[in-house]
Amino acid sequence: MKLSEVIASRYLEGLEIFDELPKKKVRVRPSEMKKLASDFGDCYEANGKYFMDNAYRNPNLRLVHGEVMGQGELQGISYGHCWCEDGGEVLDFSNGRNIKIDKRVYYALGQIDRFNNTHVYDHLEFSEMISTHGHWGPWELKTKTGL
Repeated sequence: MKLSEVIASRYLEGLEIFDELPKKKVRVRPSEMKKLASDFGDCYEANGKYFMDNAYRNPNLRLVHGEVMGQGELQGISYGHCWCEDGGEVLDFSNGRNIKIDKRVYYALGQIDRFNNTHVYDHLEFSEMISTHGHWGPWELKTKTGL
């Protein structure tokens, strides 16, 4: 276990960030796995809107799409997630939350470094991707589970 994971487990015991269940129960065929990702919450839209509204004022702000490990009832299930980063701080506004947390702790809780599967966008890249794809994402992220 990495030092950051030990710190996260000791000092943030009980804090669950990556624990949202699907909003509705769905039966999924393998061909429909991509659609299921949107049923886990609003992370792509909520954080994309925050990024869009604030990136022009803060040139250090980045939007990140990455693979995370679930917590709570989602323990053991990896899925795609979206958040913003401002230097060493993570901002996550998904599912009505307002999380501002040290990047090392956030990455340890979501086991993000373990997957090494992130796509980071600045304001210009974000504008290009949202114009090209016509939705909030994910655009390039491919996860092991397809979620």
